Amino acid sequence: MSTRYSNLVVYDIDFPQFLDNRILNYESMKQYPGAGAISLLAKRLKEADVGMVTADRYLQETASQGRSIVLSNEQTKFTSALLDDRGLRGSVCLSGESPVVAWKFYSNLPQIAKRYDNLVLFPGARSMTGGASSFHDFFWPCPDLRPLDGPPWQERGFLTLVSSNKRAFSWPQPLFEPMHPKVSLGRLYRTLEARSARRRHRWMEHDLYVERLAAIRHFGATDGFDLFGRGWHEPVSGADALTKHSIAGSYRGPLPSDGKITTLTGYRFTLCFENTIFPGYITEKIFDCLLAGTIPIYLGAPDITDYLPPEAFVDFRDFSDMASLEDYLRVMPAEDAHARIEAGRSFLHSRPATRFTESAQVELLSGLLLDSFAKADSRWNA
Repeated sequence: MSTRYSNLVVYDIDFPQFLDNRILNYESMKQYPGAGAISLLAKRLKEADVGMVTADRYLQETASQGRSIVLSNEQTKFTSALLDDRGLRGSVCLSGESPVVAWKFYSNLPQIAKRYDNLVLFPGARSMTGGASSFHDFFWPCPDLRPLDGPPWQERGFLTLVSSNKRAFSWPQPLFEPMHPKVSLGRLYRTLEARSARRRHRWMEHDLYVERLAAIRHFGATDGFDLFGRGWHEPVSGADALTKHSIAGSYRGPLPSDGKITTLTGYRFTLCFENTIFPGYITEKIFDCLLAGTIPIYLGAPDITDYLPPEAFVDFRDFSDMASLEDYLRVMPAEDAHARIEAGRSFLHSRPATRFTESAQVELLSGLLLDSFAKADSRWNA
């Protein structure tokens, strides 16, 4: 930290690609959905003469660094050193991760909430915090809500799915590696721990990876379905012979270099399944579809219509099985399709959509952080 600030926000995160202040470089963060908002937050704070530094860099410093507070991304290997050893004030704890992935964090929310002035989480977590902190809804921070122009409807492919081959509760593959017994035992223990927690918490019940596999199994055996994403050439947890055959026939590799949204513009419909079913858990997936002008087949947040107009997507819950969904999609008139696409574009230009922007998240977080400095003034000045 070459520049000294009287006030400093320590960003508590431990993803390797974000450490050493790399998260503060907006251009390099564009490849990581949601990360750009933190880069822009650092710029906003700098305008208020408040610095930002990642936790690893902060803990390397031995000299006084002024008044410091913590913005935590869930709980990390640095959290205790910051809040307990250094005695810093916990200002904001946020998470944009799926509850079934960040299940340890969500399981301990009542205790974690006591350590922060504010929580910024998906709306479904509000009832899980014990009421110990000020709760603020997390809305996915999209960098841009300007839709792209794509090929005419009649020139587009039928259906696509963009998803990585990752399952929250799958057994490690391989289950045991003789050359690395400690690593194997650690992976096995964490899997057993997660599966045990899943039996205790109802909000962990829904792993929509299984629904994605069911969709691939059905549509991969039909004409016009393309699968993109990482890892589908590797073992697929829970896939039977027909599903494996469908994957082999429909897999088109990782995304092309021109990116996800551009790829989606080439399709009439896109399977848009979140990682889990959880109130308010809405990620970039459906926004990518609306921006591309492809009609999303949505499954995820049970309260999705509280946030997006139902006219802008096809609700997967309205169909009894994949075959009935396919029948509906195959015969959708072009005028009905264009009406849905326009409904999506109208929403992107609406005031409610602005909640799902980087600028909205920067506005929220900067306000909360500056308020924490104000609240702590009496302690620092004592």
